[in-house]
Amino acid sequence: MAKHKSEIISHILTPAIKLWVRSQLQEIETLNIEIHAGDRQILRGKIEQVFLSAEKANYQGICINHAQIKTEEIAVNLGGILRGKPLKLLHPIFAEGEINLKKKDIQKSLASKLLSQGLIDLLALLLDYKGIKNPESILEKYSFYWQNVTLYTEKVIIEGQIKNQKQELSNINITTSLTLKNDHTLLFNPIEINSILFPEMVIIKEFEVDLGNDVAITDLILNEEELSCQGKIKIVSD
Repeated sequence: MAKHKSEIISHILTPAIKLWVRSQLQEIETLNIEIHAGDRQILRGKIEQVFLSAEKANYQGICINHAQIKTEEIAVNLGGILRGKPLKLLHPIFAEGEINLKKKDIQKSLASKLLSQGLIDLLALLLDYKGIKNPESILEKYSFYWQNVTLYTEKVIIEGQIKNQKQELSNINITTSLTLKNDHTLLFNPIEINSILFPEMVIIKEFEVDLGNDVAITDLILNEEELSCQGKIKIVSD
């Protein structure tokens, strides 16, 4: 434990953090980490700041072109790391930064369970908004195949197919503007749904989705080429 700070950072903390980050991802092309911490902090398992930049990462099927992240006041299991155990966060932290997805990244991400479920959850909210009871039970009767995304400035079109229990296919189209109402609320204004899930085409103005207290988005940019957002998110160790 008497190692110089630079040795602890370069030979212990940096590899441990890189290993932990990679363990959260399915794929990553480039990962750079910069650690700021004092001697006394490190010996107590405290890290003042970590700066992370990543290129071409894949998180649960979500393809990310570029990310720059900063975290502060991190407590880790330094004793365990020195004994060869994986890094563990001793308390939740907020990661702050910017994430960029190109159009091709979003297209590939449509096949991910994470994004697919997010779209299904959005449909459940819309069904509930229209007064349709038990929306989750209705959606469970269908399989969803999201196939294409088209981006515009502050607008997105997502096209796909759904299959019912009789194995019959039908089209589903979601067209919506996408902006922020505030740092934890997405604003879809308007949002249009064309699907057999609804009796007729649905057009809803000023439809809001609360992201919860663990997410705060300060800036959202959507255009023909990419989606970028800045903000922070709460991270909890497994």
